[in-house]
Amino acid sequence: MSRLRSYRDVADLEAMAQLVAQAWAERGPHVECTVGDLTWRLLRNAQVRPQEDIALWECAPGQLAGFAWAYSNGDVDLLVQPLAQADAFARDLLPWVRARHGRTPQPTTVWALESNGSLLAALRSLGWRRTTGGCYLHLALPLQAPAPRPELPVGYRVRQVRGPEEVAARALVHRRGFGTERMTTEVYARLMEAPRYQPALDLVAEAPDGSLAACALGWLDEANAVGEFEPVTCAPEHRRRGLGRALLHEGLERMRGMGARQAFVYAFEGNPASVALYQSAGFTVVDRNIGHTLESP
Repeated sequence: MSRLRSYRDVADLEAMAQLVAQAWAERGPHVECTVGDLTWRLLRNAQVRPQEDIALWECAPGQLAGFAWAYSNGDVDLLVQPLAQADAFARDLLPWVRARHGRTPQPTTVWALESNGSLLAALRSLGWRRTTGGCYLHLALPLQAPAPRPELPVGYRVRQVRGPEEVAARALVHRRGFGTERMTTEVYARLMEAPRYQPALDLVAEAPDGSLAACALGWLDEANAVGEFEPVTCAPEHRRRGLGRALLHEGLERMRGMGARQAFVYAFEGNPASVALYQSAGFTVVDRNIGHTLESP
């Protein structure tokens, strides 16, 4: 008998990571997220409340088969594995979704991959319809022969973060790139202590004056030999100088050296600059994550 319960602790996070890894082993790259995404989503700001934001779905006692992750903007990410459980998963999860976001003013949007026909059919049968607000592109790149290294502007260099002594500067370049105040020094310090954080994949572009101009954080699913970038950004005054592409190149080479056979990244369809950056580095679209809203009665 299936059951739905709230997230409890890091043991649940590890179970979720194992489920994501299983999904990648079976149907990668057509999976809603990567193992690294879970750590990033949990620690990317101080507003995450996992016991309230995450619901776990067990198809039998102690057998995790899916989860939903809700965000303050009304979005809800879904993952079910195996896909044969999609219909039962949706029936059990969507009432929780409606209750969870019934307390917020934002419209609720649940996300499902275009390739996940089972989940899409389950959503449609329960009255959820595709939104018109754009989708998230899932882009992949096989890691085969090394690519030529992009040329950096004079005085710039790409390197990994030096360590805890640079955490304030690392958090600052993230805030400046995304125009958000959520990534505080304390939040980033906590992220750097996470088990799946790898300093060798935390990359920055240093400007001629020694300040940080851009950043890219990489994650690695060793079991499936998959590397991912999440997030990538550049401070406004340093844009259009090739820094993002240089960071991606360095990250790809490091991922390759760590055993990754493919790399993965997301880009919002409505952000052409982001899409163009990843495509210029060789990434191609392999799937789309599509939003759905509940049809009015």
